[in-house]
Amino acid sequence: MKIAKTIKLFGILSLMCLVTLSMISAAAADPNVCRELPISANPGDTITVELNIIELDGADKTVIEDNVPAGWVVSNPSDGGFIVGTDTVTWANTGAAPGDNQLTYDVTIPGDAAGTYAFDGVFDLAVAAPGLQAITCDLQMDVEAAPGPGPGPVDDLNVCRDLPTSANPGDTITVILDLTLVGADKTVIEDNVPAGWVVSNPSDGGAVEDTNTVNWIFINSAPSDNQLTYDVTIPGDAAGTYNFDGEFDLAVAAPGLQTIDCDTQMNVEEAGPGPVDDLNVCRDLPTSANPGDTITVLLDLTLVGADKTVIEDNVPAGWLVSNPSDGGAVEDTNTVNWIFINSAPGVTQLSYDVTIPGAAAIGTYTFDGVFDLAVAAPGLQAIDCDTQMNVVEEVVPEPELGIVIEPNWNFISVPFALNNSSVEFVLADINYTNLMYWNNSGGIWEIPTDFEPLKAYWIESNESADQLISSELLEPITPSVPPVMTVYPGWNAIGYTDSITVLPAEIALGSIDESYTQVKGPYDPATATYEQIGHNGQTGVIAGVHVGTDVFDMSPYEGFWVFVTQEDLLAGF
Repeated sequence: MKIAKTIKLFGILSLMCLVTLSMISAAAADPNVCRELPISANPGDTITVELNIIELDGADKTVIEDNVPAGWVVSNPSDGGFIVGTDTVTWANTGAAPGDNQLTYDVTIPGDAAGTYAFDGVFDLAVAAPGLQAITCDLQMDVEAAPGPGPGPVDDLNVCRDLPTSANPGDTITVILDLTLVGADKTVIEDNVPAGWVVSNPSDGGAVEDTNTVNWIFINSAPSDNQLTYDVTIPGDAAGTYNFDGEFDLAVAAPGLQTIDCDTQMNVEEAGPGPVDDLNVCRDLPTSANPGDTITVLLDLTLVGADKTVIEDNVPAGWLVSNPSDGGAVEDTNTVNWIFINSAPGVTQLSYDVTIPGAAAIGTYTFDGVFDLAVAAPGLQAIDCDTQMNVVEEVVPEPELGIVIEPNWNFISVPFALNNSSVEFVLADINYTNLMYWNNSGGIWEIPTDFEPLKAYWIESNESADQLISSELLEPITPSVPPVMTVYPGWNAIGYTDSITVLPAEIALGSIDESYTQVKGPYDPATATYEQIGHNGQTGVIAGVHVGTDVFDMSPYEGFWVFVTQEDLLAGF
């Protein structure tokens, strides 16, 4: 284990505390920190790491340091954490326990990562012995390249449930289902919560089958997102350990239905009274936003011992608040509040939206809020975390000037036969890591040497900003004829050959109308998701991102996947 970088700064102070309190017996509680990692991720992904604090009632100081693999970059630590170097995140307060039972931070995986990687962390949550201890759970995770929904081993498909470590009677919690999707071609997912618990708000077109069952069923298509969520309300008289029970099937091929076998249990414990000093409201802001954006502000509440609700938050002058959750009120254009004198908040997280003026100057802006969650003293206190955020100008190349290559994976096509189609020429000014084409006729990934119309290509950029393939490098060959391409049963990576017009798939794919069932795209590099899934023969919006091909738009420079049931000839324009 490498030496803790920040924690040694507190060594002398910790030693003095231990000497002073050496005769005081240790509390019965045994605080612990348990790291929770995704099962796997792809090169270039940004993941969220959770540090779950167990037995927080026995904690009386905060010393936590977590080290990610070398070359990975940490960001966005919650609850006042800070970053040391690029691969270490720390929470250090020798005078108080953590204010929340879960801390989080993000970490960005390098684009060339591959294999199994180790995390290394330590914690000390009590002035009494034993001192620094290692974080011993979820020590490793796998990184595997997966640029698109091309065929993959069915055995790799998986659904993993992510539950809170514990909750209180009457709480409403969010359950996360993390999906491994390479090779997926259908969606059958069902999750059952404990009897008497009530599910609600399934994401991405999911359905509530009955009060304790939620499902997603799309026989002819893979999930459109690699994470699904739903809420579940725990009965007010619940107590003890409860089981979740679910199953999934993401491929037409065997093995069929499989059990969701991770995070199958959670504890429900009645929250007893706590010190008023532990009550807290912590604001969670985006690091930055652009003029004209609407952002969501989160207020994370520490509620043990709360018996009233007085929360007010003020956004920068000229910004407009809206949509406060859980009965909040907009006091004026830049103030939102929650006031219930005789009751504590019913949830541990509140939220509201705020719209930044389009004319906002580039710079740093301040938020200002107060809270009072207990009839007892000390009264109103300041919300003192995430008090500022930056407004920055986003410079985005205009698509009509060429092909925009964003950070991470991009799915692109050229709209016509090029005068000079060589990869070396077209990508002369682009810094990229990988370029691939899925050849469905042979079932293999190929590294192209030329760009051809009607084909879609995956290109990966590790740059932090957008890059542009200039239109000067995309000159059409003249004279030219409309291109054609053979498509084969299964998923085919196709391009769009009109350089100006946006057309619905119903028209653009008219030449293979009798042969295809679905089309998905375009691909959003920022979210690593497909914006729409079109179903041939359907019309209008079906559910979520699922639409009929009459409203599925195909645009220049974008790549798409089309699922074909028989060999056919796709014609361009």
